[in-house]
Order: sequence, then C-alpha cells, then structure tokens
Amino acid sequence: MSVIEPDRDVSRLIDRTTATEAATKALRAIILSGEVPAGAPLRQDEVARRLGVSRTPLREALQRLEAEGLVRLDVHKGAVVAKPSIAQVSEIFELQQLLEPVAGRSAMARMTESDLVDLRDILASHTTISDPAAWETGNAEFHARLYDIARKPLLTEMIGQLRNRSGLYVHMLAKSPQGRARAHGEHLEMVSALEVGDTARLETLIRQHLQTTLEWLKAFIED
Repeated sequence: MSVIEPDRDVSRLIDRTTATEAATKALRAIILSGEVPAGAPLRQDEVARRLGVSRTPLREALQRLEAEGLVRLDVHKGAVVAKPSIAQVSEIFELQQLLEPVAGRSAMARMTESDLVDLRDILASHTTISDPAAWETGNAEFHARLYDIARKPLLTEMIGQLRNRSGLYVHMLAKSPQGRARAHGEHLEMVSALEVGDTARLETLIRQHLQTTLEWLKAFIED
C-alpha cells in the first residue's frame, strides 16, 4: 500500500483552487466587459489557453459562473454566455424582496454604533465614484455589511447567493450615472432609518430599492 504524501496532496489542491479562483475572476471580467456577447459560446480549449489554466480549473470556474447566472452550461452547446432575462431578474428580485427586509429588521434589533460608523464610511468612500467597477464593489460591500449586522448566517448566505445571481444586472445598473446616483441616495435613506430606529421605514426602503432597480432593469432588457 502506497503512502500518500499529505504536503504534496495539499499543495496540488491549493494550486488548483488558486487557478480556479483566478480563472473565475478573469472570465467574469471578460463577460461583464461585454467582450464576449450574450449567447456566444465559450470554447473551453480557447478560453483555457487564453487564461493560462488547464481544463479542470476552467471547468470549475464555469460552474461557479453558472451559479452567478453569467454562464449557461448546455449539454449540447457547452458553455454559453448567459443572456439577460426579464423572467430571471424578476424571480431573483422577488426572492430578494422577501429575504432582505427580514435581514433589515434583524439588523435594526442588533446594530451598534460601530455598525453605523462602518456603513457611513462605506457610503462616504464611494460617494463620488464614477468608475462602474469600483461602484459595483462599493455597492456589494454596503449590502453585505448591512445584512451582516443581522447576525443570521444562513439568511445572509441565502441573500449573498441571490446577489451573486444578480451580478449581471447590477453590472448593467452600474454603467448608468443616474442609476448609481439613485441607488446611492436610497442607501443613504436606509442608513438614516437605521440611525433613528425606524424598522418599518427600513423594510419599506429595502423593498422599494429592489423594486425600483427591477423596474429600471426591465426597461433595458430585451426578452
């Protein structure tokens, strides 16, 4: 019986994990940039060669991006860049409207002054951001920090999964200066509701924020 060398085994796993993460990040950026149009096939040999990874980490990266709604894996066609869909974005936002107000209510009950300071700092740091990618990062940070205050790991995880699914649509919003400004104003209102302890208003603001974003997206998506 051969003896497995743990250090070498772990090293290989880490190398593959690192390659998968790098491939996921690079391919996500390529798709969101619009370089590969929606509906276009992603030929794995070509993509692997361009990214400098083997087929295994690329396949794992494609599975991650499928979970984010950026890639569709078809039995016959292989990997294809996903097309924005009104039906899909409506379902995602409908679920978010169910879960996020619950997290907001719990955040209101558990918040501390330190939490409020963090939220204010996050908003202050991207008030004048004009770069869409940087705005997306700040937007994700704000929502993650807000719902982390709820101290409900499973709920936060479920919201995070839905927000990953909505990444393509948030990317569309981020390209619009008006969309960014509107969202930022709504974020400020949420923090104000937290500051005065108005739970009902916070829940309403969260639902309205999601619904307004959904209606904005519907105007730009061709089904």
